[in-house]
Amino acid sequence: MTTADGTVTRTFTLVIDAEPARVWAALTSPEYTTEWWFANTVESTWEVGAPITYLGEDGLPYELGTVLVADPPHRLSTTLHPVWSDDVPGHAGTRVDWLLERVDGLADGERTRVTLSHSGVVPGSALDREIDPGWNYLLESLRRSICG
Repeated sequence: MTTADGTVTRTFTLVIDAEPARVWAALTSPEYTTEWWFANTVESTWEVGAPITYLGEDGLPYELGTVLVADPPHRLSTTLHPVWSDDVPGHAGTRVDWLLERVDGLADGERTRVTLSHSGVVPGSALDREIDPGWNYLLESLRRSICG
């Protein structure tokens, strides 16, 4: 769906065999992000208004952002400013919303439905072309890092 400003929201959903608190820790803890977020280490206090920096293995920023909403372990909203490539400049106005919902699972454990929405994306832009393969890869990596 295109908004009045001409941008779109891309939404991705998957279910992970783990409780929401474990998924939250994987999203917000530097020791976990290196396992699934393109080997990046995240730095933030996760307080509303706090900056977020994803640092690559070379120590250089890969993504920058600001915490908009932090409601552990259920909801996290941030801005996203990609700096990983010269192909994606000027995309500071996007927003990423994570929703972690407990799903009644099997008798042997909890499951979490992860819904990720990336809004403010200009259709057909370099960022838009990277979103679908990028988020799908990251979400599957997140699942593998948590579930083994």
